[in-house]
Amino acid sequence: MLFAQETWYASHGLTGTSLFRKTAGLVTTQSTSRNSNLDGSVSNMVNLSISYQRLPFRPIMWGAVLSLACLAPPTWAETVAPVVEPTPSIELSEPAAPEPAESAVAPISPSVQISGSIWRSKPGIVFLQTPIGPLSLSSKTTLRDIRGSQKITLWIHGSTTVIDIREKGAGTLIHRYVTGMPNFTSPEKNTVTLWTPDGEQTFTLGAFEAKIAGRPDHLPFTIEVDRAGTIRGLHDVQFDLQVNQIPRTASQLHLLLNGTVSKLKSNYVFLKTPLGIVTVSGKTGVRNAKVGQEMSVWIQERHAAIDLYHDGLSTPSRRFLSGPLTYASDEHNRLIMQTPEGEQSIALTQRPPSLAALREGLPITVELDQQGELVDIRRVN
Repeated sequence: MLFAQETWYASHGLTGTSLFRKTAGLVTTQSTSRNSNLDGSVSNMVNLSISYQRLPFRPIMWGAVLSLACLAPPTWAETVAPVVEPTPSIELSEPAAPEPAESAVAPISPSVQISGSIWRSKPGIVFLQTPIGPLSLSSKTTLRDIRGSQKITLWIHGSTTVIDIREKGAGTLIHRYVTGMPNFTSPEKNTVTLWTPDGEQTFTLGAFEAKIAGRPDHLPFTIEVDRAGTIRGLHDVQFDLQVNQIPRTASQLHLLLNGTVSKLKSNYVFLKTPLGIVTVSGKTGVRNAKVGQEMSVWIQERHAAIDLYHDGLSTPSRRFLSGPLTYASDEHNRLIMQTPEGEQSIALTQRPPSLAALREGLPITVELDQQGELVDIRRVN
């Protein structure tokens, strides 16, 4: 893996061209756009165009985003003096219909949160190790003062991307790069509102108003902001995220991508997503995908789910769940796996031979059919 990255670096130099290349044994996200330069200093990181697709996970039950039913506020009876009244006649009325619960909030796709430690850097390019593979950042105009004592986190939230560079331990913000569409919040086009890990924020463009307002509305832009939310510059920043393994340890990791299988080659599935082409290795557990199928990839901490859909069905025709081997009881007759909808119990009507030599905690992949029945269990390589 390191050899492949250093070979690319040697052959391309620090030109700021695309970092997205297919590397054997890796799952690579390939960007689909470039910035046009503004006075030679401004270009986008990637074009994160939203692709409205049917979300594959149904029912959607995410613990962190469940909506609450609207509850009627309590009413309090006024205290009055008792009076003698005739006994009222009893009237039977229909019970009030319960108020419908609000629909669950759909998860954002694409959605990524991943952090990495710096293992190599040069002016304008940084290589990091993450729980799912290498992450590279490159820029023509910044990333000149990156140190090994810093931690980098990448967020993707729909069409917005945020890169945070902080000091380890103290967590002091050194750089924050926000890439998004020009969502102007005033007729004068002097402020924009963008998603950040701290919530929606409004930024005053200031000296950069003319350059940003003069860009085509369909092109995203990248700004650097400080801790006070003041824009400090416009930059060219690109990233290359590769997924080549299931996370082996717990971490604050999240990834959700939805797309369509566009190509099959050897042991790889080429998935077309709003981020570009994601090359999914068979090492992730996926099998027998077909061109044209819808496919989703979900990773949360040490758990992963890959769903394949067929003929427009709302439930996956095949689901591949990966994570640590966990039994529901001492009888070892049921497995517990984590899914986008929550915890799932899987019955073991027969103990597969593949489990005989595996101890709890080792990573496995469980394949399920459309009815949720067990098809196969295998160890993650």
